[in-house]
Amino acid sequence: MKKKILFVSDFDKTLSTGDVGYILSEKLGISAQAFDDKIKEIQRRNIVQLGGELAHLMVRDPDYAGKVSKDLLYEVGKEVKLKKGVAELIKILSDGIDNNCFTPYIVSAAPKECVEKAVERILPADNVYGTTFIYKDGIVQDIERTNAGHAKVATLDMLKEKENVPRDAIIYVGDGSSDVHVMLHILSYNGYTITVSPSPYMGHICRRTVISDNVLSILVPILEDFLKYDQGKIRSYFEGRGHPILEWNRADTEWLDVA
Repeated sequence: MKKKILFVSDFDKTLSTGDVGYILSEKLGISAQAFDDKIKEIQRRNIVQLGGELAHLMVRDPDYAGKVSKDLLYEVGKEVKLKKGVAELIKILSDGIDNNCFTPYIVSAAPKECVEKAVERILPADNVYGTTFIYKDGIVQDIERTNAGHAKVATLDMLKEKENVPRDAIIYVGDGSSDVHVMLHILSYNGYTITVSPSPYMGHICRRTVISDNVLSILVPILEDFLKYDQGKIRSYFEGRGHPILEWNRADTEWLDVA
């Protein structure tokens, strides 16, 4: 009998090489530095959930409000650059490995339209959960629902019920502060968390950290910890798919600040 596993991934800087906020800002004539400054100010004031800063700007900041259309968000999605291996990773998981059947989803604080367009030939729109907006004449007016911070927890719980899987059969992959709530939630129920960021605070709440420019690397902890492959078998698996592992370095890192 096949084991069903829910695979959920963040989008910005997890499956993509950058952040949709920079692309959108550039299209509106706003510099990357100005965008960064606005994000830092929102975070300093703690007025939105972590990860929801862009959505807040789109409906509250005078440089963005009334200027963002649904068509513009789709344009941004077209320009998003995905990391290597995204399409193949989703196909491998969807096809299943051994007796394990994976159901992949993307849950992101980024606008849903941006993510949908970026992965439109890779993952069905129904498997993409991003921040959604209320429109008037095609222009963003307000936020309908974010998928940032604790909201990701609610979305994950909904997907768990939808796919009818136990909590220890959930894998979540993320990279940043907007993933903290959902990762802690998953860990508390013996789920499995992977980070693709070297940030120290992420390492504390993730089972594994994998750093690579190819997202197929996410398969390594899945093969090792879920399927109990040893390193030789993992290397053979990658070679069999035409992706030999050229470098594989592993280290336990201690982050210390000693007075």
